[in-house]
Amino acid sequence: MPNLFLASLGDFFSPRVLLVTLVSFIVTIVFFIVCLFFLFGSIEFFAQWFVGMMNGFEHTIEQNWLLSFISLIFITKAIVGILVFFTSFIVVYYLFLMVYSLIVGLFCSYFINEIGQKYYPDVERSGINFFTNLFLIAKTFLVGALLFLVLSPLAFIPLLNLALFFPIYYIFHKMLVLDVASVINSSAEYGKIKKDNGGELKGITLIFFALTIIPIVGVLIYPLYVIVMSHFIFRKTRDLRSRA
Repeated sequence: MPNLFLASLGDFFSPRVLLVTLVSFIVTIVFFIVCLFFLFGSIEFFAQWFVGMMNGFEHTIEQNWLLSFISLIFITKAIVGILVFFTSFIVVYYLFLMVYSLIVGLFCSYFINEIGQKYYPDVERSGINFFTNLFLIAKTFLVGALLFLVLSPLAFIPLLNLALFFPIYYIFHKMLVLDVASVINSSAEYGKIKKDNGGELKGITLIFFALTIIPIVGVLIYPLYVIVMSHFIFRKTRDLRSRA
């Protein structure tokens, strides 16, 4: 595994990958700025909306006996406000990650083909057909959204609100593996690799997901995650086909 990461670092710092990383990051920022102005007209209106949301939440606390009890007995309103802000920040931050990863995903086949030609010329890239891949992507986001809705009541409860990371990780894990496997493997191979190497795949994506907690940097190096996953799946695909 250390050898896998070292090889991937060398690939990540190649000029072409760094250029794709920079362009994807800029496009994502522009996308969010456009969305912000489309929804609110200006940053000033966005600030007013956010302040209004915070005031509305405070009013909800005062009206709801359970939330009022929690705020008075266990935590102060100031801390509740901080938790609301922190939870909102996390949601926006990981929405940024999702958009950025989707944009980087447009270049995934470029990364993967280059790695395949350089390190694994003996491994043919079969690929999952477009409609199957589209179905798997839609299924991933649907399940992730349902998980988020189910867990959303925990958003403002300290410690328990950490459960909201689960649907985010679920989407992150599924999409990272699928982005790479959809280029290299057939549908049958994709299922087999997930079944035989599920623990290792989750271990790798958990490390990467933990890195995303590092502000900006953890998101910016998403192409590195794709490259590491490419090396891993190429090797597992070669082993799988050699046993066939």
